[in-house]
Amino acid sequence: MKRRRLLFLFVILLFLTHNGLTAFGRKQVEEVTPINPEWTLCITAFDASEMSPAWQTAGDTVTRSIAASLQTLDFRFRGEDETMYYRDYAWVKKRASALDALVKKRNERDLLIFKGDPSWKFEKDLKAMDVAILKLEDDLAELDAVIPVVEDKPLFVLSEKNRNGTFPLQPIAGAEYRFCTDEKADAILAGSLSEYYGRIFLDIKMYTRHTNSYSYQSSVLFSSDDFENVIEEISNHLTVAVSECYPAAIVVRSSPPDTMVLIDGVFAGSGEIVQRTHSPGEAELVLQADNYFPIAIPLELNAGELTQLSVDLTPRSMGVIEAEVPGEPDSMVFLGSLYMGNTPLTLTLPKDEFSYVSVETTGGDVGSAIILDNSLVRGNAQFTGNGERASANFVTLTPVSKEDLQVEKTRKKFYTNYGAFWIVLPVALLASGIAGTYITANSSYVGGDPNVKSRLSNNAALGSTIQTVSNGAIGLSLGLTFFQIYRYLSVSGGDSTPIVKEKKNEPLSEQD
Repeated sequence: MKRRRLLFLFVILLFLTHNGLTAFGRKQVEEVTPINPEWTLCITAFDASEMSPAWQTAGDTVTRSIAASLQTLDFRFRGEDETMYYRDYAWVKKRASALDALVKKRNERDLLIFKGDPSWKFEKDLKAMDVAILKLEDDLAELDAVIPVVEDKPLFVLSEKNRNGTFPLQPIAGAEYRFCTDEKADAILAGSLSEYYGRIFLDIKMYTRHTNSYSYQSSVLFSSDDFENVIEEISNHLTVAVSECYPAAIVVRSSPPDTMVLIDGVFAGSGEIVQRTHSPGEAELVLQADNYFPIAIPLELNAGELTQLSVDLTPRSMGVIEAEVPGEPDSMVFLGSLYMGNTPLTLTLPKDEFSYVSVETTGGDVGSAIILDNSLVRGNAQFTGNGERASANFVTLTPVSKEDLQVEKTRKKFYTNYGAFWIVLPVALLASGIAGTYITANSSYVGGDPNVKSRLSNNAALGSTIQTVSNGAIGLSLGLTFFQIYRYLSVSGGDSTPIVKEKKNEPLSEQD
């Protein structure tokens, strides 16, 4: 029996340990932050040195046009080769740093013997060095066991210089990797323009850091009349090359025309919008307009496909409220915290939701009301009418009700009695203590002087009276305090909804 119990406890312990380690492992995985969350492209100035002087500015125009078109792109899909490159790069960099720290610490340990310190200090420093070396060795072993996680869908951005409107010169052949490192970029976009029998020859190529080579190249021959069309076509090709996939496109036509369109929480425009370079995958479309019901539409966007939607928002049921403050014209009217105008003012409010309307007079008096379905829910306003139109006269100086006045008077009486109790209590205790001294002195006197005896007897009688009065004062003050507490609770809870204990329906007996 004992062996079975031990075996059972061992199995439970093993199970709990396994679950704890598994949960710990999951926690570690969840807390890992992917590295390289951005993919940066540096666009260099296109070379137009072979163009005629009249076309020397064409290079800058092409460069800026392509940069403007790529700014609408915000995603990239990393392939397996690129992911492995950045993962190995980060691992080698961290491992080299850890090894360098370990080698330095071991060299410091070896040099301790040559410092000439006393034996006690040498042993102390040696022990500290050994502890530090073991820690560095553990860090290195942990680093070898943990594989860096690379972001597989990084955010595409242009380099800092490009965002500031400047484009550096193209690097010389063989210096592209160093150029990427200096510019903190993952890729370089370079191009050149030349003339070919009256036409323009544009050559574009993109160097990527993870391949250490030019992984994309495209050429086009066009005339000056086709400049805009060619730039659009080249930009579309570059979008595919940069994002490593065909982007999805969205066209939304909404009614009313001022409908605000948000895609993945980002404002995309109003009315009809076209977004040509959206990341494939799940997206959320939200449309909202004043006095209309908002709508949220989940989307599944496919690479290289166009998604078109036509949405007509449903209008809300609206009511008209005429807000006024009797005797106080030009009072400010607020809907929530939004200033709407001065009284008298007509407000158009949705009837199917709560609206908080407040007014403020020139003298600083404030009135407010909560309105639903053209009716007063709560507040200090007098409503007349209903249906599609209503009038609200706000009362900014609200009179105190009889119930509130009674509660306030009861509260003041409670605090008065409570404060008086803490004044009476120490005074009564002090007087009672002094009186007790007189009584004790009379009872402990053993002399025979009649005068002294008579004076002590009188003092004892006075002390007894003082003690009686003190105890009565304490009791009376305490009683009045508890009475005021009970009275305040009763008055303040007088208009509360009573709690009634419902009895379950029981079957009637034969006698009933």
